[in-house]
Amino acid sequence: MSSRALRKLQDDDALLETLLSNACASKTSSGKGTASNSQKHQNMFSLMNNANNLDTASDEEQLSEHDEETAIVEEHGSRKSAQPEKITLASKSSRRKKNKRTKRKQANLPTEADREEDSDDEEFDKIIQHFKKTDILKYGKTKKNDDANEEGFFTASESEEVFTVPWKSFLSLENDPGFTKFPISSLKHSCKFFQNDFKKLDPHTEFKLLFDDISPESLEDIDSMTSTPVSPQQLKQIQRLKRLIRNWGGKDHKLVPNGPGMHPHHLKFTKVRDDWIPTQRGELSMKLLNSDDLLDWQLWERPLDWKDVIQNDIGQWQKFITFYKFEPLNSELSKKSMMDFYLSVIVHPDHEALINLISSKFPYHVCGLLQVALILIRQGDKSSTNGLLQRALFVFDRALKGNIIFDSLTCQLPYIYFFNRQFYLSIFRFIQSLAQRGVIGTASEWTKVLWSLSPLEDPLGCRYFLDHYFLLNNDYQYMIELSESPLMNCYKEWNTLGFSIGVVLSYLRINEMESARNALLKTFKHHPLQLSEIFKKKFLGEPTLTENLTIDGHLAEILELKAYMARFPLLWTKNEEIAFLRHEISNILKDYQSGSITIDLANEQNDDGTNGSKSPFFIESIPINLLRFAILSEESSVMAAIPSTIWSDYEVYEFDVLPPVPTSKESIDVVESIKSFINEKDLATLQMERLQDEDLLNQIRQISLQQYINENEEPNGTAN
Repeated sequence: MSSRALRKLQDDDALLETLLSNACASKTSSGKGTASNSQKHQNMFSLMNNANNLDTASDEEQLSEHDEETAIVEEHGSRKSAQPEKITLASKSSRRKKNKRTKRKQANLPTEADREEDSDDEEFDKIIQHFKKTDILKYGKTKKNDDANEEGFFTASESEEVFTVPWKSFLSLENDPGFTKFPISSLKHSCKFFQNDFKKLDPHTEFKLLFDDISPESLEDIDSMTSTPVSPQQLKQIQRLKRLIRNWGGKDHKLVPNGPGMHPHHLKFTKVRDDWIPTQRGELSMKLLNSDDLLDWQLWERPLDWKDVIQNDIGQWQKFITFYKFEPLNSELSKKSMMDFYLSVIVHPDHEALINLISSKFPYHVCGLLQVALILIRQGDKSSTNGLLQRALFVFDRALKGNIIFDSLTCQLPYIYFFNRQFYLSIFRFIQSLAQRGVIGTASEWTKVLWSLSPLEDPLGCRYFLDHYFLLNNDYQYMIELSESPLMNCYKEWNTLGFSIGVVLSYLRINEMESARNALLKTFKHHPLQLSEIFKKKFLGEPTLTENLTIDGHLAEILELKAYMARFPLLWTKNEEIAFLRHEISNILKDYQSGSITIDLANEQNDDGTNGSKSPFFIESIPINLLRFAILSEESSVMAAIPSTIWSDYEVYEFDVLPPVPTSKESIDVVESIKSFINEKDLATLQMERLQDEDLLNQIRQISLQQYINENEEPNGTAN
């Protein structure tokens, strides 16, 4: 036997004697306690990393012998006998065999633990699902408790008469462009459907919920990172400039100055990034709209109504709602930036000039930031897009008043104002960016913000896509409660196809089959042509059941169906749910063909016999917010369903999709466009300067090319 082996045995004997003496001196424990202790040791070792198996053979033998000795000591320590029994160590070969068996058992233990963990997760999911169902059944059903008068839930009021009307009696926005039939006081009870917690607008809040092991230091590192690629030299220059601007960033990256001698402004939903150039003052300000401003806005919206009636309605609205508009803080500087942007995007499209516009001359020009972000997305560079969108939102966050929350009451932004529309577009693009990053919960909260800015007009069509985010976020209670609100049931255009079917899916997810059938029947009453098309094209149903239900010629219904079918596979993922939908639609169509169900397919007309031609919210009988949503979604199948006249006869700018147009001579100066911030004479001068610069560059290129030809020309007169 080698000297190393002898020393090892001596060390083992010494260790064993020490352990036995300690065991005899300590108090003996009961058999039950010993069993629990041994179980703890077993679980502890079963969770050890398999990297221990890479140790040397001698280390493995020592660890194995130490484990055996510890187990023996624990076994004898539990006995009441004061005299330890004689212990003989097993042979080396037997210890190796036992060590191998122990390793095999340890290799299998994680699998059993995983199974137990999976079963625990399933039970936990069932518990959560049970509580969700209980809450929905308690608060989200049609029948409400008369004594439930809590502020957070919709109670019986004058608006209850609106959403309990028969399905065929829904009003049409084509006949009521001013939303005069909507009970404006019901917005007080509908605040729960909007956003009043700015913490939920930060993606980090959702990341903390998803990954609870993220440390504050890691999140701090994320906030300190640059949002766009910046060279070290530029970053040093920005850091020097930051020392000259007080209150820029702060410890929480949410402090910005509002001008010399003014109190610093605390940001609500954005954070200052290290690559943002510090400035002493913001670019925009927020103006409170007075009664005259609101009157001009409503005269554009309702050109056929009496002025006295409109003034009376405005007085009722101002009791509940506050209206604002964003406007440039420096009008001259804004006109210069707008002219450069207009030339680089519309007159002479030049991506390089546009990128130079936001990188050096006007780093917080919102239109330029949104346009460059869209260009980078199309070029496949999504790394900088999110940073540009955050910078665009920062411009509005810096101008936001301190008492504002997005609850549809303290801040509504009429869509006729240009910079208000830029705020809408910034949020819409940011929602798309969040969805691509997988932060669905935060995207749904931002959808509430976007909708709250004008819940009646809904200029970007939140009602056409909000179901997508809330269903992916498993927020079934929100969907079911919203389905009972007048915000979805006052006008027939508000109860959209996607939302109606989303309510059906919400009931299915909580195993409320009868409520799901009733919701599907209501969907058929609203959208018979689209459901029959889904049954015929998606489910390959019997053609005889869809007779007299052709969707051809109904442009709005076709476009809405295309928009929903583009995301149908992402929502309806379970075979049993799809089978339920097919079976129930088949039953409804059978009842319709037998006469048990009747629907009204007649198009309502205005008093003058036209079909909504005077409403500013429709183009060719298609809701304009549906068209804006279809264009901004950039889904090829959806955009293909848009009539060609929309592209040829109307303004479809990427920075301002289908802007509002004047409805009368008086509203020409009221409705803002990009040209409202451009001086035509200065624009012509700047255009001539650019043309001269281009001519000069072309001449330089010609001279350089001729020089190159002359230098490479051979002596015989021919070029190489």
